[in-house]
Amino acid sequence: MSQKMAGQRSSRSDNPLALPEGINKRCDLPPEAYWHADCVNTPFTARPSYNNSGQSIRVGVNQFRVQSVVGKDVYQYDISIAPEPSGGIVYKKVWQSKVVKGKLAQQPNPWIYDGRKLAWSTNNVKGLRCEVDLGADEGRPGRKGNTFIFEIKQTSKVRLEMLRAYLMNQAGWDTTVLECMSFLDHVLRQGPSENMKLIKRTLFNSYSETYRLNNATEAIKGIYSAIRLNESIKSGGIGLGVNVDVSNQTFWVGQPLMQLARNFLSCHDPKKWNNLNYDRMREALKPIELKLEGKPTTYGMSEAFKLLRRLQNIRFEVTHRGAAKGTKEYKVRGILFKPEYGAEGAHAKSVTFNKKMPDGSTKTWSIYDYYMQHHKFRINHWYFPLVETAKAGYFPMEVCEVRRFNPYPFKLDPAQTSEMIKFAVQRPPQRKQQILTMVKHLEWGQDRYLAHFGIKIDPNMPMVEAKLIKNPVVQFGNRTTDPKVSGRWDLRGMRFVSPNKQPLKSWAFVVVDNCVDKATLENFSKAFKTTYASHGGVIERDAIVLTPPGGYDHDKLVMSAYQNCGNTNKATPQIIFFILRDKTSWIYDRLKKNAECRVACLTQMLNAQHVRKAQAQYISNVCMKVNSKLGGQTSRIAHPGTGSAFFRVPTMMIGVDISHGNTGAVSASTVAMCVSMDKDAAIYEAAVETNGWGVEIVQPANMHSMLGPIIVRWRHKNKTAPQHVFYIRDGVSEGQFAHVMQFEFEEMKKVFKEHLGTVPKITVIIATKRHHIRFFPEKGDKNGNCLPGTLVEREVTHPFHYDFYLCSHVAIQGTARPVHYNVLHDECALKADDLQRILYHQCYQYCRSTTPVSLHPAVYYAHLAGARARHHENMATSEQVPSEQKYLVLKRPGPMAKWDKESTASTEKETMPPPLMKPGSHGGRADAIETFIGTMWWV
Repeated sequence: MSQKMAGQRSSRSDNPLALPEGINKRCDLPPEAYWHADCVNTPFTARPSYNNSGQSIRVGVNQFRVQSVVGKDVYQYDISIAPEPSGGIVYKKVWQSKVVKGKLAQQPNPWIYDGRKLAWSTNNVKGLRCEVDLGADEGRPGRKGNTFIFEIKQTSKVRLEMLRAYLMNQAGWDTTVLECMSFLDHVLRQGPSENMKLIKRTLFNSYSETYRLNNATEAIKGIYSAIRLNESIKSGGIGLGVNVDVSNQTFWVGQPLMQLARNFLSCHDPKKWNNLNYDRMREALKPIELKLEGKPTTYGMSEAFKLLRRLQNIRFEVTHRGAAKGTKEYKVRGILFKPEYGAEGAHAKSVTFNKKMPDGSTKTWSIYDYYMQHHKFRINHWYFPLVETAKAGYFPMEVCEVRRFNPYPFKLDPAQTSEMIKFAVQRPPQRKQQILTMVKHLEWGQDRYLAHFGIKIDPNMPMVEAKLIKNPVVQFGNRTTDPKVSGRWDLRGMRFVSPNKQPLKSWAFVVVDNCVDKATLENFSKAFKTTYASHGGVIERDAIVLTPPGGYDHDKLVMSAYQNCGNTNKATPQIIFFILRDKTSWIYDRLKKNAECRVACLTQMLNAQHVRKAQAQYISNVCMKVNSKLGGQTSRIAHPGTGSAFFRVPTMMIGVDISHGNTGAVSASTVAMCVSMDKDAAIYEAAVETNGWGVEIVQPANMHSMLGPIIVRWRHKNKTAPQHVFYIRDGVSEGQFAHVMQFEFEEMKKVFKEHLGTVPKITVIIATKRHHIRFFPEKGDKNGNCLPGTLVEREVTHPFHYDFYLCSHVAIQGTARPVHYNVLHDECALKADDLQRILYHQCYQYCRSTTPVSLHPAVYYAHLAGARARHHENMATSEQVPSEQKYLVLKRPGPMAKWDKESTASTEKETMPPPLMKPGSHGGRADAIETFIGTMWWV
């Protein structure tokens, strides 16, 4: 689609940050859908050409071609229910009621329903209206609050011919095309969802493969499917495809809620709650006494009770009513806690309610007594806290039964992650076979809804044309190496392109918690010195070896090591190595934070197990990281055929990533920006800062404060201004492409203008791995994965936009996930071959690897810097550990979202989070701070 055509049509919305009312947000919509919704005049770059220099190969893709869609009009209907229910479940129940089913069955053609307020059909009906008593379907008619007025009204037509015209490049994008995509996505799900469990875009059924992560959680393989625009119109399709993939999701294990609570506590902290029985669980859940000076004693939640709040939103059924009365599903709103219930807490005997008796009197019941009298059910474990629901009141935990398919929405712990990897990892042949099996389960050929609307999908996985880009030659200081298609090279005998800027003369090795003895550490120190020198490292003086006694506070340990190193060598410490017992992340993070934020000292963490072994390969890998931190360069990729600098004109690569705190954490969002500082784009500087709360777009103030000083240093170092800038943005969905252009790109131009007096040519690229496209090559590596350099820019790409998929790495296990690059704006105007070569070849000069990485290093470094910045927040380390405090809620995920004022009314949180602590902000020397800022401290 030409930029002129793209700019001619636009549909406006009252809310510039939302799609039109009723549009299905679960389908894979292209970025122009959100561009129009945002009213932002930012047409995206059209594809200039295809790659012509790579070797032609063929790969299978897990996007199945839609062969035909009947172009007849479909009527769209609005669904209303009065009184308006609070939850979406009521809409589904009303739609599935006998009365409504009977009314709809009077029409000859099937109906498609989105589960809420929209329906579609080829039936031309002006409207239907009826009264529905949901209690009647359950055998309990006339119950208060169960009667609704159901009404269906025809509102518009879905013009499928408009979608065909758009795909043929005969019309621009507008809301009619958007409506077509939404409708087709619902048609695709309607049939399977009647026989399977649909959770967002993933379908699960009784034969879905299941794997227990622990006694509280399990992983289940589901069928992901979504309809997408694509380029298949040039290879036998109509420009539509269905992406089908294996989706591994985590759920709570179905079991009695009381048992789930016990298992969850045991799994969360095995040392404290291993083999937890109900008596110990009772004690763990009791309120704790809080004594505040000058105030009466009150009670607060215990640690175990706070953890149980993670059970919120779990759906359950009750077991005390008996099978004759049927089952009914409820949702956990919370676990009841009120300080006024004292030391024993709110349980079935302490919580009471009033109920009218047949004689007109009012009687006060405890929940325990009510169950005995009314349900003839004795609550044995009455002492556990009650489960609170939105409308049905309180239930004893004992009568609640958790069913399958309750999503587990929290980050997996290391043990769960390890088990999940075992379950999820599949080599390409196995994954391909499972995808084809899933396609059979979807039964497209027998789907009556697809048949009615003339939708035919080829169940055979298409083989498409791809390119294999030639790998670069990796240059070291003394020789070169050609990895070819192996994607690996060896450091033995290699000298780094450039060694550390200043000779090592003030450095130290420090043991943490007596994890290795002094002799072992001295041996490793000597081995490191020898190996680093063999790679070209410049060492003036041996490192000092410190073995402080165990039990030191980590801040004191860092400061003691820093002072000892400086005093012994009579020079500012350049780098300190800490030897850690294991991979406990909070110890690692705390040591890093103290060294970086207090005194701006570089550090290198070592695992005690590797220090004992002192193997050459491990030490060489450490040397690469240390050399980069000390200002050196591991290797370089020259311009092909010339051996000169990688770029023909002065070029700056900028990678940006924004990360957000985990659910339940108090951390703000942080933005990390990494900028190349040399002619090879091998050496980078980073800037990090807080970026609001849940904000996905770089704040204007951050763009100025972060990029501005780096531009000044870049010009000073390179003696010129950059002519080309490649701005590579990570973690942005299609819905935010327009925001990147409107806010980040426009602000970036102002920063360049301010500091250079001119604006260089800028190319904006989005790099994402959050997609379900996978490739299955005819000829791959030994595991069946794509060879590094595999490029796909047909079939699965956008019909008109400039995007492509690139596999630049060798997958160690599982099926490789290609990176999806979207070029939004292209002022540098390189040929497609050259841009793709740059993005691929630079993956070979990631400073701490002897393999190409999967993502461009600028973005990869931004990931690392952002992860480190998370621990530069100006708070105690203990406060950064995710707590059970609820995250305050955003009104909507806009580009510059703020806290919801209503949700923060009772708190003292400021609208914007405080800035990160700066390097050396607690006593760092000026020379150390200046050196630290100019290094790759985050690697």
